[in-house]
Amino acid sequence: MELMVVIAIMALLATLTLMGFRFAQITAMRNRSTAFLKGISSGLENYHHEFGEYPRAKKASQTSEFGTKSYNVGGALMLYQALSGDGDSDIDIASGSLGASNGRVEGPEINRVMFKEMPVEMSRRDTTGYILVDGFGHPFQYQAPNPANKTSYGIASTTVSNETVNTTYDLWSYGEDDQHTNQSSLEAKKSESISAKWIKNW
Repeated sequence: MELMVVIAIMALLATLTLMGFRFAQITAMRNRSTAFLKGISSGLENYHHEFGEYPRAKKASQTSEFGTKSYNVGGALMLYQALSGDGDSDIDIASGSLGASNGRVEGPEINRVMFKEMPVEMSRRDTTGYILVDGFGHPFQYQAPNPANKTSYGIASTTVSNETVNTTYDLWSYGEDDQHTNQSSLEAKKSESISAKWIKNW
């Protein structure tokens, strides 16, 4: 009987330890994602200052598999190029003179770097190309307003834009949420039941 009690206590302690470890792990990944998001936002402001508008993804609806889940990677492909300077083939408004990413920043690309202190673990090569990932290793999500709804300053008019929460761009990580990895509608973004676990700029 005493042996059973000891085993039960040990099992309980092991469970609590694992739960505590998992909580600490998720907290660390969320903190990393938040720091990455702030760095991306700063880089996007540099891009806006340099080019007069925020970038848009050329392949906005492209997806890729991460484990058993499908994620949109169009924004992450574009963000990598727009902020690292490595290529411009995935940026909708770019001239296309730099071509595809190759994992190196060289020649004329050096002058296109918008995020100079980008952490190494923030980018990775996917089957679709080089992307920016969050602290969970999943692609960052990005959406800019439709260009037809923009003012001459490249910022969405609040009276006509109904695609994004912000008038500039929406940037987010799904965080530990693995149930809504393809949700990007305005309704989903504004729904607390859907976006509660997301790390976002709105």
